[in-house]
Amino acid sequence: MAEARRERIRAQGAELVEVDGDYDTTVAHVIREAEERGWVLVGDTSWEGYEQVPRDITTAYSTIFAEALQQMWDEVGLEPTHVMLQVGVGSFAAGGIAYCLKALQTPPRFVSVEPVDADCIYENVRVCGDGTLSCQGKTESISAGLNCGIPAGKTAWPLLRDHCSAYVALGDGWPVAAVRELYAKGVVAGESGCCGYAALMAARGNESVQRDLGLSEESVVLVVNTEGATDPLLYNEIIGKPVV
Repeated sequence: MAEARRERIRAQGAELVEVDGDYDTTVAHVIREAEERGWVLVGDTSWEGYEQVPRDITTAYSTIFAEALQQMWDEVGLEPTHVMLQVGVGSFAAGGIAYCLKALQTPPRFVSVEPVDADCIYENVRVCGDGTLSCQGKTESISAGLNCGIPAGKTAWPLLRDHCSAYVALGDGWPVAAVRELYAKGVVAGESGCCGYAALMAARGNESVQRDLGLSEESVVLVVNTEGATDPLLYNEIIGKPVV
């Protein structure tokens, strides 16, 4: 974890405990600690017997989409035909899917976007899995916030399985390019938060992908930047700013 992210956690008054392992190893460690110490566990991934809290978090994510859809309607009078959704365990994406299905008369096309190295949704769809299969990668992509090996199987997975029209896995070059392009447009987006936009960039220059995603000049695409420059050193390196 980048030191700047550690500092932000400590700044909230939290005790920071580092675990030697990846995201899923850390989740398993936290589960054991919570059981042994009688702690209340709050997290957005889910498993058998732990569903209500992640479901509440998924519902809370829908606020982002309520505000975005209202802003789109108020400012340009349009609703999205496509929603690009970056995915870690899938809770953010599931919140977006659930809200859009409820709020829009014509459901948009939902596109799941993951790093190639942490493509747990893609992998479960590819082999007709049940949402419990791990990705094949090492979960070491540049998109640190999406480096999750197993989906939120009891909450997010069914929504992504049933309602996404496409599942995209991106190499690290695409979020790097997206960070740079958004910076040039005056938008600060981190390497995880930009991945929905990165998928749109990837499609932009590829007619075959555009056809697969149903994209045309008439499409209205919603992307959500879910992260700023939470790792300033990496961000400045990507955009070419001197690190001081």
